[in-house]
Amino acid sequence: MSKQRIDEYLPFAYEALSECGVAANNEINKTFRGQISTFGAAITMGSLLASVAFFSEQGSATTERQKLMKSIHYVILKSESKDTSSCSNNSLFMLVKNTQKDQIDSLKEKILDAAIALKLAMNLYSLKKDGKNGG
Repeated sequence: MSKQRIDEYLPFAYEALSECGVAANNEINKTFRGQISTFGAAITMGSLLASVAFFSEQGSATTERQKLMKSIHYVILKSESKDTSSCSNNSLFMLVKNTQKDQIDSLKEKILDAAIALKLAMNLYSLKKDGKNGG
């Protein structure tokens, strides 16, 4: 975890929440906070690729957690001054899948820092129990 990188990511995370459909009308479904926490734990306890793959599809979850993967990819691209139009529900998975083994640890740290920044940025929105954004 890099505190400096998280600080750098925060403005991009705030923007990503709206741009990627996690936030609407200055509100976020509170289940997204739980999902982003679970994602961080899944990476720490398991595999990066498996965690990203699991969260890239909604499955039986009521929250559209794939929007979180899109948001993380958005934050990373924005921080590197790259075009964000390539962000999609599975673009983060493709990035991880295509990353060389010697660079995977660096990417893992960026993804975890982006997830932390997103969770912190969620505090800038009102939380709601359910609705269109996730439940």
